[in-house]
Amino acid sequence: MEQTKSGFYRRDGIVAPSLCDASFRLGIWQQFSLIQDIAAEHAERLGVGGAAMNERGAFWLAVHTRLEFFEKADMMKPLSVSTWPVRTAPEDLRMHRLYRIESEGRTLAEGRTEWMVLNTGTGRLLRARDSGFPTDMDYHDEPVVTAPFTRVTEPFSEGDLCLSRTVARSDIDYGRHMNNVAYVRTMLDTFDCAALEALDVKSFEIRYGEPCFEGERIGVFRKATDSGFVFAIKKENGKTAASAILSLR
Repeated sequence: MEQTKSGFYRRDGIVAPSLCDASFRLGIWQQFSLIQDIAAEHAERLGVGGAAMNERGAFWLAVHTRLEFFEKADMMKPLSVSTWPVRTAPEDLRMHRLYRIESEGRTLAEGRTEWMVLNTGTGRLLRARDSGFPTDMDYHDEPVVTAPFTRVTEPFSEGDLCLSRTVARSDIDYGRHMNNVAYVRTMLDTFDCAALEALDVKSFEIRYGEPCFEGERIGVFRKATDSGFVFAIKKENGKTAASAILSLR
């Protein structure tokens, strides 16, 4: 793929059936999949895709992601997804990328992801200047999702356990661990179709912790709050693999 200096990337398509939930509309976890894919495509064009990073002995790590939802789109409607990285200082360990999902001139969702880069040989985090990310990029400086990321602080009890399952082959990505989107999908699996469709979701924010691997047993905890729900996916050793906040209007 030809390398570019453009700090903005957009892809047009349709709301395909594979992107829809039981309501025949663009689903929540499917939108997380869309932004993951568009980020990977843009990184490839910038020369910092998965293969290029692997050659450098480095790996992209998603730390935190938030999507804010505004409208819904029906199956087979036009769809466009765009992304642009936030201007980063050379000393930064944390980097950010922004997203917008649109249909027929309407903004469906906007998002932000916080990334870090791991040196796979040393296990140390790399600063932006050492990550291979281009420094001469033509940045698209449009701010979206500007509020600071938050964390789940509520404790969970055994009574909050909603789902137990084994990490399956279909959860695993090329990094050989559970894919970021699979955590979102697994948390939402604590609702049945009717319950999830009835929710007027304002935002979904997820923070990643300990990675999960094929064959591991995990527990999904969910607790209702005044503004929505909080989640945690925990490993058998008690460590938190991911935590999330689902906010309602």
